[in-house]
Amino acid sequence: MGLFDRSGGVRLAVAPGVVRPGTTVTAQITTGSPIGRVTAATLEWGYDNAYRYHWAGRADAAASAGNDSLLTAGQVGTNYGSERETRDWVCVQRVDLQLATDEFAEAAADFRVPSWAPGSSSELVRWGCRLLIARRGRDIDARGEFVVVIGASDAGGGVEVAGPPPATERYWGDGATDVELLLSESVFVAGQTISGEVVLQPRSDLPEGDLAVSAQLRRDFHPLERYPAQTTEADRRIVQLGKKIPLRAGGRTVLPFEVPLPADAAPSGQAVHSSVSWSIAARLMYAGFSGPGIERVRRPIVVVNAV
Repeated sequence: MGLFDRSGGVRLAVAPGVVRPGTTVTAQITTGSPIGRVTAATLEWGYDNAYRYHWAGRADAAASAGNDSLLTAGQVGTNYGSERETRDWVCVQRVDLQLATDEFAEAAADFRVPSWAPGSSSELVRWGCRLLIARRGRDIDARGEFVVVIGASDAGGGVEVAGPPPATERYWGDGATDVELLLSESVFVAGQTISGEVVLQPRSDLPEGDLAVSAQLRRDFHPLERYPAQTTEADRRIVQLGKKIPLRAGGRTVLPFEVPLPADAAPSGQAVHSSVSWSIAARLMYAGFSGPGIERVRRPIVVVNAV
């Protein structure tokens, strides 16, 4: 159905409503009555790409946040301002609809969803088609939507699902304890419970530790024309694995875990202005105030939203 106020009585229906990459969808366009004084009609297939951007700053603002004096707060050209969420339409295919007269009443068009199509989610893309009617008068802009779901065999959004699971990476801490995340697979379906193990191997005698794991959503922003916002990372449900875990040199502690993925988890994918990725993350906190800092590690996984 039309989603814009400027639909002008146009109804734009897309079927089927839920598809996988490689599927053909059909747009059926109808009007309550013929639209007159039309000079051109175009149908665009593509997606709305969600992303964040830094609205008042230099191109390197995300990388150098915090370097400016508070005296420059709010000034254009400094790193101060705010980050905003927006969506930009990305056209994948454009079709010029043929007009026999200056009236438009109905039309139909097909679109084959690309093999690289990222899956639909509020965090990344919303797929649809957009009808643009140019008139000698008020133009018309109407839209219909469909949902793209991704399975392990689709590899949509340019995400690699084949090959061995990526290794554990430490992204915080000095490595006083080697923290390894072990997974039997690397591709998971939204709503699935992920099972694995955390292995702790202290390099010296250390204070006791508290260990927790979670699924972690990462959003990277790379808009073509705006200044990118900083990458966001959000831990979903945090699962506590143990408290006051002994950490002694030469010791090896193995703790199994189960981490649930949200049923509506956004599938991993890459779009023009942003990307979505997932990891299983582990956090090790040491007791007391004189011990090492927090250790944080993660192991990248691929999340799909169809079997």
